[in-house]
Amino acid sequence: MLRARTQRARAHALLAAGLAACAAAPAAASDPEPFAEGSYALIRKAHAGRPLIVHFWSVACPTCVLELADWARLARERRDIDFVFVNADRLRDRHRVEARMDKVGLRQAANFAFAEESVDQLYREVDHHWSGELPFTALIGADGETRTAAGALDSPPIKRWLAPEAKAR
Repeated sequence: MLRARTQRARAHALLAAGLAACAAAPAAASDPEPFAEGSYALIRKAHAGRPLIVHFWSVACPTCVLELADWARLARERRDIDFVFVNADRLRDRHRVEARMDKVGLRQAANFAFAEESVDQLYREVDHHWSGELPFTALIGADGETRTAAGALDSPPIKRWLAPEAKAR
């Protein structure tokens, strides 16, 4: 129990440092920051007042892998929206994750990776109905209104959300 609290405290400290670095300087190629309990709320707070997409993906998810380059391109093109990418793979797959990020040009974006083995609480923090299916995307308007969508980039909920945000530019 004490070990779990220590790991959680360390993950929170790393997350806070990572968020401060993201806010203070332009994104640069780096390793993903830890995504732990409380991370989602901190990410939302760091991007308050701006449209935000938090996209969850995995190298074990065929749809995620196929469309990750499209997400990276969208993040580069849509400067009116902040993007945060969260990898849901276990630590043992980190080399595959980093290779995929390099291949699609995702290193320049804000990246996080699950930092806890027990992920059910992480799912609940994002959406009480989310049980871990991927890809999964949280769409947060500048006003803080949140919609979530499980499925591909071209799914109707994501397409509908992107359309009004494009008009707001």
